[in-house]
Amino acid sequence: MHSNRTSGRVLRMTPYLITAGLGFSMAAQAATPAEEVAVADTAMQEPSADDVSSEIPAPTIDTNGDGTADAWDRSGNGQPDAWDTDGDGKPDLLDDNGDGKPD
Repeated sequence: MHSNRTSGRVLRMTPYLITAGLGFSMAAQAATPAEEVAVADTAMQEPSADDVSSEIPAPTIDTNGDGTADAWDRSGNGQPDAWDTDGDGKPDLLDDNGDGKPD
């Protein structure tokens, strides 16, 4: 008899448990696509000017003596091997053969 009383109680609670479980699963499923869309939108966007400029470090060498750094030492040998000639913060002239002069 004890099992009949317990099983009757479980049977009465079953619709409520199913409804609550269904509600939680629908809420979780509804939240997931929005997160995925936000991540996909971010991944597909073109990099902004701020993102691109942050990839290139600031110049560290003043080659023309004007008080503004205008060259980079990419090889780490103490000599400039990339120059920013127009002041936009991006290297314009490169020395890829290591002779200390723009190629």
